[in-house]
Amino acid sequence: MSIFDKIKHYKALKNGLMNISKGVLDVTINQVSGLVSGIVNFFIAIVFAVYILANKEGLKVQAKEFIYARIPEERADYILKVSRLARDSFRSFLTGQAKEAVILGVLCTLGMLILGIPYAGPVGALTALTAFIPIVGAFIGGFVGAVLIVAIDPIKALIFIIFIIVLQQIEGNLIYPRVVGKSIGLPPIWVIFVITLGSKLMGIVGMILFIPLSSVIYTLLRKSVYKRIQNRKIPNDKWL
Repeated sequence: MSIFDKIKHYKALKNGLMNISKGVLDVTINQVSGLVSGIVNFFIAIVFAVYILANKEGLKVQAKEFIYARIPEERADYILKVSRLARDSFRSFLTGQAKEAVILGVLCTLGMLILGIPYAGPVGALTALTAFIPIVGAFIGGFVGAVLIVAIDPIKALIFIIFIIVLQQIEGNLIYPRVVGKSIGLPPIWVIFVITLGSKLMGIVGMILFIPLSSVIYTLLRKSVYKRIQNRKIPNDKWL
């Protein structure tokens, strides 16, 4: 190889390393920027929520004044009725999420203890915390848990991954629809359908929002159907 070929090879290698370094730097900057932005938005949301809670009664009175001032009384009554129903649905949804998170965390901890997997307590608590994200929360907690366990015992980490996949399937298809569905008054089959639809349309945000919203819609439709049946005086034995 001549001196010119060596120089060309060196320049090509140098340019390749510079491009790789630039790409890694760009990705790192983007990731850090996204993380910082997420943290800032999270704290802004907390501050905003605190201000709303502190002025809850005043905001409620102002909202009612505006509704009754701008909308006919009968329609305003209906809007407030739906608002109360939505409030109760979101409360019930959070209660159901908390119950399901505790159940999942306990099952994860017990399973890890039985299988002899380390960090059973911390990973179980983390899994319970991430379970507030419907369905996929168990995978997030499982990923972090696997990273912790693999540093101690790779075989145990593999066993844990298999265990968390099985647990997630049980949680996503059996536990979650029944626990959360019972809390919000929505049949389990509709919970699964709404989660699937929400995830397709809006991702994780859709999964979280669509469940209580669908409970409101389901309750209103059910009341409307029952009222129409009663108005038409259809005997119960024809539709029960």
